[in-house]
Amino acid sequence: MLRVALLDDHPAVLAGFCRLIESEPDLTVAAVASTAHELACELDGLRPDVLVLDHDLAGDDGLSHCRRIKSRPHPPAVIIYSAYAGPALTLAARAAQADGVVDKAEPVSTLLAALRSVAVGEVAMSPVPRDAFEAAVARLDDDDLPVFAMLLDGEPLDSIAGALRIDSAEVSRRARRIVGRLRPGRGARAGDRAIEAAQSHEMY
Repeated sequence: MLRVALLDDHPAVLAGFCRLIESEPDLTVAAVASTAHELACELDGLRPDVLVLDHDLAGDDGLSHCRRIKSRPHPPAVIIYSAYAGPALTLAARAAQADGVVDKAEPVSTLLAALRSVAVGEVAMSPVPRDAFEAAVARLDDDDLPVFAMLLDGEPLDSIAGALRIDSAEVSRRARRIVGRLRPGRGARAGDRAIEAAQSHEMY
């Protein structure tokens, strides 16, 4: 059985998610949470195979949670679930080490297919048009570009640190900055500030 968890701050989404997952013979609900604190408590005792994260949480941000969760030992595959999915979110999500991005407007079959794909190590994200990729690159500092390229290839942070001969803390700092710059709907510098502020209350 594939164990699936969800973080979303809408009760109706949580209820519908549970019904959907439990209706599938090969899937089971490992946990549901409406806040980051609830999720952190659940992850301490459970090992879901896939975690579905709402991108636009009230007063919070799924990309930051994704990055922190992926820094844990033996992290689950992570899908960013959003009503605003698109090329910009896809690039930011990949930089946050997400394994998939699914639009909430898509049929439930799309989410189910993504769950099964990321569980076996595949990436469930739509291709990014060249102009969107170039616009994203233009928002980054030159010294962040090698880190960004390796994040897009799915390299873990410790491997990036070794390849670039810099320490893991510096790679993590650059990854936070990259996600902040690429996050949809926020200015580059505002994104920087939001990501850095999140460090003061990391839960994972």
